[in-house]
Parts: sequence; C-alpha cells; structure tokens
Amino acid sequence: MKKIALFNHKGGVGKTTLTVNIADALANAGKRVLLVDADPQCNLTSFYLEEAALEEMLEDSDNGDEGETLWSAVKPVAQGRGGIADIAALQIQERQIFLLPGDVLLSEYEEVLPLAWTECFARMVRGYDITTALAQVVNRAADKLKADVIIYDVGPNVGALNRAVLLDCDFFITPVAADLFSLRALSTVGRSLAKWINDWEAVRKMAAPADRTRLFKGKPVYLGYITSAFKVNAGRNAANPHAEWEAKIAPRVRDRIAKDLAAIDPALIPAGGNKLGGVKNFHNLAPAAQKYGVALGALGGFVNPGHTAQITEARDEFVALAREITRRAGL
Repeated sequence: MKKIALFNHKGGVGKTTLTVNIADALANAGKRVLLVDADPQCNLTSFYLEEAALEEMLEDSDNGDEGETLWSAVKPVAQGRGGIADIAALQIQERQIFLLPGDVLLSEYEEVLPLAWTECFARMVRGYDITTALAQVVNRAADKLKADVIIYDVGPNVGALNRAVLLDCDFFITPVAADLFSLRALSTVGRSLAKWINDWEAVRKMAAPADRTRLFKGKPVYLGYITSAFKVNAGRNAANPHAEWEAKIAPRVRDRIAKDLAAIDPALIPAGGNKLGGVKNFHNLAPAAQKYGVALGALGGFVNPGHTAQITEARDEFVALAREITRRAGL
C-alpha cells in the first residue's frame, strides 16, 4: 500500500481533476484506490456526490455516531474525548475506487494541529495522537479495503493539515499550471517540505521507542511534476506560450524542490524531479465530467458522440500518466 499526495501551494492547478482521472486510470489497471479528501473545500467529495447527498452528509458530520466524514472520524481525538471513530469509505460507481469524504469542519482539526505539533517536540502522547489522527483513520480504512494505493487531495497551502498529510505520505507529486503564480509557488513547496521533514526527524529521534513505531516515517519521496494546460492564456504575441512556461518549470523544480530535498537525502528525489507527464486542456469535457461525476475518459455515452476522439485522447493521456506513476512509485 502506497500513499501519494498531489501538492502545490498554488490553487487552480487541477489537483482535483488530476486526482479523479489518475484514480480512474489506476482502477482500470486493476488497482484498488482509496481517495482521501483532505481539503476542507471538499472539491473531491462534491465531484462524486450529488448536492443533496453531500449537504445531508455535512449536516450530520458533527452529530456523534451519525457522522460519516473525515471530521467525524478525527473529532473525538481533536476534542480530547477518545480515539478515532470508524467511518465507511464510499465506493464510487461500483468500481475499485473508494472515497473518504471531506468536510468543511476539517478546519477545526487543523486549528488544534499547531499546538499538537509543539507537544510532539515535548514528547507528549496527546501531541502524537492528534498529529497522526487523520493517518490512523486512513490506515484503518485502507486495511479494510485492502487498498493498493491511497491518493490524498489537499488544499493549496502549506498549513498544519497539509503538513500532517505530506509527512504521512510515501510520495508526492506537484501539479503545475502554465502561469507565473503556479511557478512561484514551487519555491514554497520545496522549502516547506524540507523544513517539515527535518523537524519531524527531530520529533522521531526524541520519541520513546514505543511511541516511535506509530509515528509517520516522515520521508515523502518526490515523484516529479505534472503540467496542465488548464487556463492557458495565449496572449497576443506568444506563438506557443505553454511551451515557454514549460521551459521555465523544469529548472524551477530542480532549483527549488529537488535541491532542497537532495540536501536532506538524495533518495527523496529518485527521478531527479523530472516531469511525470502533461495533460492538455480538454475545454468543455471538464465541466461535463463534473456534471456527471465521472473521469474524462469515461464520458462516452454521457456527451455528444462528436467528442469521442477527445475522450479517447483524455483516457490515453491519463493511462500513460498512471503507468508512469506506477513505475516510479513501485505500485
């Protein structure tokens, strides 16, 4: 079982779209996939669930035993009232894809994480319990499902919740869009990961042997970056602006992510920070996929047959991307 996060400090780079379509391709390749919506905005959950069902789920999430979201599961630990609560992963469209639903109230879990982080340095069990609570929920669900791969969808920030998620992961990937802010955000990604890894290593060294066995390994390996052409603005004078941006991405990844991680351990960048793959702009297919709650490559039968070639192209792109992820992660 491997855990992967798609992580960039910049929003609007297609993290949720990539998560949905990579999961679809991995499932088609015979993998059992557990998706974890660790973004309080709940974009991944709202992609799969109809609005009425999602509203009902979120309304019940704070109501004791009735809750079915990630917040329902971590709430007892976050509030100091017990261990994690069991929640059932939702099976998506009777396929080998399962979802642990997100919740806007995960922001309340994030509020207690900074103090818990400080308590970890003081070797306090409460700090360990809170910091690893989400990981405990995910591990329990994955074991029950016998999942092959776990994919976290996270928010666009370097906050305490994402720190807990990334340190729990075996691997991470950076989606990058062809724009200035997406490129600049890569600097924060590398710097933040390096600091988190170093700090957590100190926590692990100070922890008692009995506690250390349940703490994160805290060494997420960088698989590389994925370029997306969502929202590319050609401009008046640019013949191929996307190619121009792509030429800037590789050196930025090398200098701002790979370099920071290599300084800790070269094993954290086995692929050298090289590109994993790219996804083109599929224009009106993306809203259709959102409407029907299916991957781009599964839109056949939902949209006009005139889109068949584009759907096939989308499916092929994500098959290739999933294959490369599988190879680099050793799935």
